[in-house]
Amino acid sequence: MQRRVDRRTPSGLLLAYVDESYSPDWFSLGAVLGDGAAVRRIETGFDALMALYHGRFDLDAGTELHGYPMFQGVGPWRRVPSRVRINVYAGAMRVVGESGARVILRGIDVARQKARYAHPHPPHEVALGHLLERIDSASDARGAHTLVLADEVHNSERHRTNFRDFRTGGTPGYRSSTLSRLLDTIHFAPSHHSRLLQAADLVTFLYRRRCTHVESDERARAANDLIWSHIEPVIEHEHCWEP
Repeated sequence: MQRRVDRRTPSGLLLAYVDESYSPDWFSLGAVLGDGAAVRRIETGFDALMALYHGRFDLDAGTELHGYPMFQGVGPWRRVPSRVRINVYAGAMRVVGESGARVILRGIDVARQKARYAHPHPPHEVALGHLLERIDSASDARGAHTLVLADEVHNSERHRTNFRDFRTGGTPGYRSSTLSRLLDTIHFAPSHHSRLLQAADLVTFLYRRRCTHVESDERARAANDLIWSHIEPVIEHEHCWEP
């Protein structure tokens, strides 16, 4: 009897969308980690959110959700009132929080690193190693493998080299790992074409701001807390290294 071959896509594949946020004294990386269903929910949720504002305040359905411009009211968000920008940001974080995806966040106090070490490793390399370790651990806990995708950056080739070196020699530090659950290489794409990279940007930008900036305005603090409340329950790991 001929045996039937199951040609369905194998289960156990996750996608990790990664973005960075930094200032002269701090560097942060964040990842939105999810399966295909979670990814699709974020895509459709972001699209539906922006469709509500199509034709208003010079926005359209394809406007990129990007943390810094939304927070500061610049670029395509310059004509959008602050209350609307808060509502859109909170709505986007609600979509992520309800999607089934998880969030992983790592940061580094760059000023303290420079003060402590005579020849410090580049902050983005340190933070990348820490983030990938946690993505790998989260994947292993689920019995899954993960493909890592990141926003295009000027040093993308360096990130690919670091990733390759980590997989052969292990990540630096006490949690050294060869990242056995991570597949292939780091793939880079422009964030304006990826709602998932936009999700990673929104999460990472607000994470760094909350870690490094004290809001003097009570209304601004309340707005940030409201936005963060939608994402906080799905944070799998969060840590800022202060050497």
